[in-house]
Amino acid sequence: MAQQPFLTFVVRFAMRPTHRYLAIIAPSDAIAAAVVRMRGELHAHIGDFSGRLLIPHITLFFADVPDEMGMPIAAGIEAGIRGARPFLLTYADITHFPDRRTIHIDLVEKERIGTLRGVLVEEVRQLSAFGDALRVTDHPHLTIAAGLKPGQFDAAWALLAPYAFHAEHTVSEVCLMRRELKPGAVYGMMRRFPFG
Repeated sequence: MAQQPFLTFVVRFAMRPTHRYLAIIAPSDAIAAAVVRMRGELHAHIGDFSGRLLIPHITLFFADVPDEMGMPIAAGIEAGIRGARPFLLTYADITHFPDRRTIHIDLVEKERIGTLRGVLVEEVRQLSAFGDALRVTDHPHLTIAAGLKPGQFDAAWALLAPYAFHAEHTVSEVCLMRRELKPGAVYGMMRRFPFG
């Protein structure tokens, strides 16, 4: 622990972020395929939008850090899931955020996800000083389309009517994804962390 102040200095002031680490819950294959189909239909009608090619997922947290910081993130997740038990996650209807830039599928068990996220973030922060580099989402959701312009939103919203989507699956792991911080970089799976 005596080295932590030095580590804090190195991470915050000496090293530039080179990678984004993304901790997620992955939906079932069937749910992911449904989201990919919706994205494809939207793309054909409204053009490109943010996240179109990203694997469907529910973000727990992400960090833009030097590549070496991936190992403390993984160690924190591993420590955080030790007591985790599988739980049923329910997906309920298509909705959007008030700014009308992101259309997503809403989740019923937000509190359960928030509890899991809180434990993981606490463990990761205990292992290294990430400061503002580690960011959490306060509204867990499954994104269909993001970064929409007003005209795109209106067309996409009309195409997705009647906004019904109901599914569920058992969450039994957290995944850690990684990509370089440069245009065109694609996420790769770094590691899966099964519960129990």
